[in-house]
Amino acid sequence: MSKSKFNWGTGILITIIIFMIITIGTVVFLMNQDVDLVTSDYYDKGIQHQTQIERVNRTNEMVEKVLINPGNGFVMFSFPKSLTQKSFKGTIQFYRPSDSKKDFSIPLTVDTSGQQIISTQSIAKGYWKVKVDWTQDSVEYYKESSFVIN
Repeated sequence: MSKSKFNWGTGILITIIIFMIITIGTVVFLMNQDVDLVTSDYYDKGIQHQTQIERVNRTNEMVEKVLINPGNGFVMFSFPKSLTQKSFKGTIQFYRPSDSKKDFSIPLTVDTSGQQIISTQSIAKGYWKVKVDWTQDSVEYYKESSFVIN
């Protein structure tokens, strides 16, 4: 009976096989990961970036500020009464950076005191960004805020 020796050629072959298995396993694993983009139309958003800057600047120049206040079980949006006297419309977008499947939008509907209250009972706990955009007299505005829902 002859003993087979472990020589350097066999060692190189085993090393190459292990390297290939690890490489293929890593590629398969990474190809199956979900990739959540900030927005699916990021190219169009990039082109409209200057328009967005102008909307934010108009909002910041307002004498009476728009307030977004998270509370215990709700988020309150307060608009100046001068805005509520005129017709304006817009949307409130809740954006979840960690999971785009939880993003949602609701229409902006303020009461006579200029407030809109949204319950957070059915919203997943965690970090959220709220983006409010509205149009008044064909002029666009934008306000953004971040908070954690507990």
